Amino acid sequence: MWFFRSPEIVFGEDSLSFISSLDMKKAVIVTDRHLLRTDLPGQVRRALPQGTESVVLGDVSEEPPLSEMTSHLEQIREFSPDWFIAVGGGSAMDTTKILFALYERPDLSVYDITPLVKLGLRKKSRLLAVPTTSGTGAECTWAAVLSVEGEGRKHELASPEILPDYAILDPALVMSLPPEQTRNTASDALAHAVEAYGSAWRNPFSDAFAEKAMELVSGSIIGVISEPGNVDLRNRVHIGASMAGLAFSNSQIGLVHALGHALGARFHTPHGKAVALFLPHVVEFNYASCPERYDRLNRIVPAEYRGARLSTSLENILAAMGQARCGREAGISENEFLPNLDDLVSKASESTGMVTNPKDASSADLRSLLIKAYAEGGL
Repeated sequence: MWFFRSPEIVFGEDSLSFISSLDMKKAVIVTDRHLLRTDLPGQVRRALPQGTESVVLGDVSEEPPLSEMTSHLEQIREFSPDWFIAVGGGSAMDTTKILFALYERPDLSVYDITPLVKLGLRKKSRLLAVPTTSGTGAECTWAAVLSVEGEGRKHELASPEILPDYAILDPALVMSLPPEQTRNTASDALAHAVEAYGSAWRNPFSDAFAEKAMELVSGSIIGVISEPGNVDLRNRVHIGASMAGLAFSNSQIGLVHALGHALGARFHTPHGKAVALFLPHVVEFNYASCPERYDRLNRIVPAEYRGARLSTSLENILAAMGQARCGREAGISENEFLPNLDDLVSKASESTGMVTNPKDASSADLRSLLIKAYAEGGL
């Protein structure tokens, strides 16, 4: 038995105005420190139904630890909202999901957020996500990632009950996304599409979204980077990124994310940049386990970037995007990398991506992939 889970998605120009049609009395708007300095939280506030009380919490950092995510929980409980609105990238949306769950169930530990526990949420509030990046797909997933303080690891939480009720995809909200964030979040979207398509838990629904996501993102992202003000191209990447999120949320991640989470947690490498380092190498590692599927996905890649195999095509796309080709280029020194290599292998081996990757990976395999991604020319 399979389930396909999705929020109700509102997309296209002026879709932010949909918020005004909701029955809403008190809203908590969660965003990050960068966006708090822009007008985006204000745009969301102005879109609220008339008379709605609102509180903006805007101190989410990049990949925050649990203590930071929950620092305003008592304030939220006193405010008693009936809606949580996430505005931002993956960190803001993950934080909002966790706040929503712990507000609804103050008796829970965050580690109770698993698919095996019925949480009984939505007794007091509902959840809406407004992504301002095109890549994490968090607005369409029932997962949340938190950094574990002092341990250099990320913890992957999941429950169908933290899937947002609504996701709003308005291209106007990503038009000013800086080039580095554009590259990194699109790299994440490509990784989601590829991993969903090869996942051991793939299914016809996730396949369809993965294929379309690959078409939209790979066919538009180079144009977005060279012409960032192009609304049509931005819209294609924005929708494609959410489709990739729907694909992997309904089939799961693989080794790319297992390794990317380990590297990112240890060296604070931005998530999209981290997964981009591993994507071509993991695809080549997996190739013998799903050659027809990878070949089919490769045929979707635009002809000017298409190589004989999907791994080469991905290398070509990432290079054209200006993405770092190896860990050295991503700013990780050899003196930092080598002493942490065993720990990175250990952390990656704990990820759920180890279970759903199409090919089993040993510790030696993980070590080899880490070294290849760090230094293509060898150590």
